[in-house]
Amino acid sequence: MNEQEWSSSPLFKADAFRGNAVRARQFREAGKAGPMTGVWRQIHGFWKKPRVRIVFWAALTGLAMGISGLGLPLEDYLRNVRWMSRTQPASGDIVIVLQDSQTLIQLGANDITHGNDAAAINQLFAAGAKRVFFNRSFAMPGTATDDAQFIAALKAHSGKVVLGAGVDGNGRAGNFAGKVPLQAYREHAGVASVLVRHRPLNQNVQLPYASDSPAGKIPSLAAAIAGVDGSTEDLFFPDFSIAVGSYPTLSYIDVMRGRFDRSLVRDKDVLVIPAAVSLNDIHSIPGQDINAPGGYFHAIGADTLKLGMPHEYGWFPAYLLVLVVIVSGLGRGRVLDVYRFTGLVAVVGAVPFLLDYINVQVEVIPAFSVALVAVIRMRNLDRVEEAGETNAGSGLPSVQALRNSPDLSTRILVSLKIRNYGGIIGSFAEHVEGQLAKEIVRRIRISDESVLIYHEGGMFVWLSSIRSTFDLFENLEGLHRIVQNGIQVGGIDIDLSFNCGIDSEFDRPLSGRVASAMQAAEEAVRNDELVYQHDARKHEAQWEISLLTSLDRAIDNGEVWVAYQPKLDLRSNRISGAEALVRWTHPERGPIGPDKFIRIAEEFHRIERITRFVINDAVRVAVELERHGYEMTMSVNISAQLLRNPGLPGMISEILAAHGLSPNRLILEITETDRLDRSSKTFQMLQRLVQSGLRLSIDDFGTGNATIDYLRYLPASEVKIDKTFVSSMEGSKEDLLLVQSIIEMAHSLDRVVVAEGVETAKVLDMLSGLHCDLVQGYHVSRPVPFRDFLDFVSGRRARLIG
Repeated sequence: MNEQEWSSSPLFKADAFRGNAVRARQFREAGKAGPMTGVWRQIHGFWKKPRVRIVFWAALTGLAMGISGLGLPLEDYLRNVRWMSRTQPASGDIVIVLQDSQTLIQLGANDITHGNDAAAINQLFAAGAKRVFFNRSFAMPGTATDDAQFIAALKAHSGKVVLGAGVDGNGRAGNFAGKVPLQAYREHAGVASVLVRHRPLNQNVQLPYASDSPAGKIPSLAAAIAGVDGSTEDLFFPDFSIAVGSYPTLSYIDVMRGRFDRSLVRDKDVLVIPAAVSLNDIHSIPGQDINAPGGYFHAIGADTLKLGMPHEYGWFPAYLLVLVVIVSGLGRGRVLDVYRFTGLVAVVGAVPFLLDYINVQVEVIPAFSVALVAVIRMRNLDRVEEAGETNAGSGLPSVQALRNSPDLSTRILVSLKIRNYGGIIGSFAEHVEGQLAKEIVRRIRISDESVLIYHEGGMFVWLSSIRSTFDLFENLEGLHRIVQNGIQVGGIDIDLSFNCGIDSEFDRPLSGRVASAMQAAEEAVRNDELVYQHDARKHEAQWEISLLTSLDRAIDNGEVWVAYQPKLDLRSNRISGAEALVRWTHPERGPIGPDKFIRIAEEFHRIERITRFVINDAVRVAVELERHGYEMTMSVNISAQLLRNPGLPGMISEILAAHGLSPNRLILEITETDRLDRSSKTFQMLQRLVQSGLRLSIDDFGTGNATIDYLRYLPASEVKIDKTFVSSMEGSKEDLLLVQSIIEMAHSLDRVVVAEGVETAKVLDMLSGLHCDLVQGYHVSRPVPFRDFLDFVSGRRARLIG
């Protein structure tokens, strides 16, 4: 049946120059792409969690159930169960007069006439009835005699009788009582709607507070009895915990003939309802498992309204509460722990039951759908994960359980590796892995009691209860001696040997420490050590020391080499120079970033060797280019650390003299992000370098500590705009204005301007329009070996411009 079917009761239907430019640009990026990228990454990582996806689909299921109304029949069934469990008596303010089969038999008629109604009205008011309500439609006239009697009775008790208005089968659908009493009746009687809305599958009914009609808005019969004024848009559930059998009843025929206890109706509202089977108004009463005349809907509805206006909050509050409970239990095994199980039962069962007592209705099926889908799927996932985290051969927890753990622990993680474990297991005709694992675990627990041991292949991993590393080492040595005595499995003695790795980095989650401990165990096997302790900081220090010690050798054997990136003169459109950039290709580790080994070289005061190597190669290349007819400048980065070395000018002069290159062809790039010491010694060093004929360039201008004064006082002839501004000026008006300002300022101080990071033709054109002098970047050429650089220059037919 359509959910919206209605019936009447008888029928029922930045600031650049102060070193803030980079921070300003980063802030802008953080406000644009950065956070969005980060948010998307977080969302993607969140979505990859299976329990998050389970909650999403469970929430979607509940949402679909709530919006579509598919769960309404079950909702009504649960509501009926709650009503049935808390049966209560009627208020006693309403007396029911039944137009029953006995009445029709004694009248010898098939229906009640208006003359009969007149007699009943007179008798009821004579007995002291307060008001009389008819649950019937009075849209059709009776005989002239009956109508005269009926109108006279209404007139005699004007305003105390309310007549029903029902559905007009040929009229408007919905909450519209088209069959209203005749005008002659309405002059002396009230009108009330007897419409009822049937819920899906007739599981329940709702009553309106009022209905539209040809006579305008009229109250529902229940609202008229209770004296409540409401909207035609709103419906309410009668409280069917009020028992039908608790209403005082009289037979209509007895009332007509005055054969009834008059005290029963004194000062009471009387509801006259069709009750005979032939009048077709017998229905199942929700929550009471009985059939009764439909007029009881209105009687129960009236008593419900007398207890207070019902409130209906729909399905969303319970849905939201269950979703919160489910989300709070995303961890394994938590969705049905005692707290959340209690919460789910309360929201779906106990709370709706308690709310019924205060006339508040909520729907719980969408919430129940969320709980059902989430609990079943999470429990299945728990079982799958538990199976995946249990070693099938030994029955011990799998190491995967630790790999999945985000928890921190202040206990030392131990990994014990049995040598040739696979060979031992494979040498037995029958499966003995479980027995072997059991014996190993028993021996581990001799001195490290009650630890939970995880197993994977030949690895046994546990969090030791021994807090001291020294004591743990002694414990593992004792365990080794015990195991050396052999283990008996299936009546056969097995000789075992093992090595151990330990991890004590307590600030890392267990998921990361497992690999470290297992790797340490493998390292112990390779080094033939009983125990090897993982230490990431030690490994990093060892790598840096080894990098430092191999740097000299790398320079000598050609692993360290120099790449050259062309610098394009925008005025002549020719290559006028190049920047020499150091590179290191390690035979085992591959390319090592300059930022890595340059930092270490500076930290350990070995930067002079690298700088000498790069300057020597750059000067040599400049001379060779000159032999090919290309007179170019060469730019070399100089560490701020070297500016405090009094031997720097001498070293450079020595290299220039050895190759016969003019000093003005060598440009020394000073990185201002390494805050220059402005002491007199540093300034005197810069002056000495310039006086010797060398040229200075301020590298990465705008990213560090630069100020206008900084640019003014340094004896530099060139300014290099950092690539972070150049590469983004195409899409950022702020960066474009910044680049323009730097160019204009540098030109006003007679400095040459070089733009780094030119990667597109559009940026190149923009820089040309801003009158930038030189550019370099991937759009011109990547840094390449000298031979490739020479081929590139030759291909452009470049000529020296000095």
